[in-house]
Amino acid sequence: MSPQQRTEMSHKERLLRQGMKHFYAHGYHGTTVDALLEASGVPKGSFYHHFGSKETFGKAVLGRYVEYQLNLLQKWISRSDIPTAEKLSGYYAEMVEDFIGSGYQRACLAGKFSTEVAATSESFRTQLASDMGDWRTFLVTALTQGQVRGDVRKDRSAGELADALLALMQGAFVIALSSRDETSLKAVGTTIPLLVEPASSSAG
Repeated sequence: MSPQQRTEMSHKERLLRQGMKHFYAHGYHGTTVDALLEASGVPKGSFYHHFGSKETFGKAVLGRYVEYQLNLLQKWISRSDIPTAEKLSGYYAEMVEDFIGSGYQRACLAGKFSTEVAATSESFRTQLASDMGDWRTFLVTALTQGQVRGDVRKDRSAGELADALLALMQGAFVIALSSRDETSLKAVGTTIPLLVEPASSSAG
């Protein structure tokens, strides 16, 4: 980060951006407050003024990430020119493109935190459950609307389909983080229409 960028950006914003980078690269436990301060050029007093603790800071970074994902999902599901399966596939494809573009580093931060801290921190687990619940709600809304339009299968509830989609997406990124192979990512991309569309539609 250049000196000019540091001057133009607030201390809080600089910390949040560095937090995103460090949590992706080193995980929650591998990231220290001192490393964040050095990378952002922010004094320690500002960190504790804005966040109070590393855990509060971690949850703020997580909240920003989930907000980004929900905005991205909303961008796709609000489109009226394509069917539901294409909306969901497009959203997922954009996530994959970002992930591959990062050199297989920046997968799902919510998934990363779920595997690293949810089992040991009730506070993190509660926020992650809420965040995943919001993600699921967006998917349920899109799928329900698709069922009304007739381009989403009705033999399974929108809730069941949303749960399956979340599990597929999260699982694909976990596998790809280890393998650095597009195979699992592409498999989920081609499975989304098969999972979502009515049988007659997917058969064609």
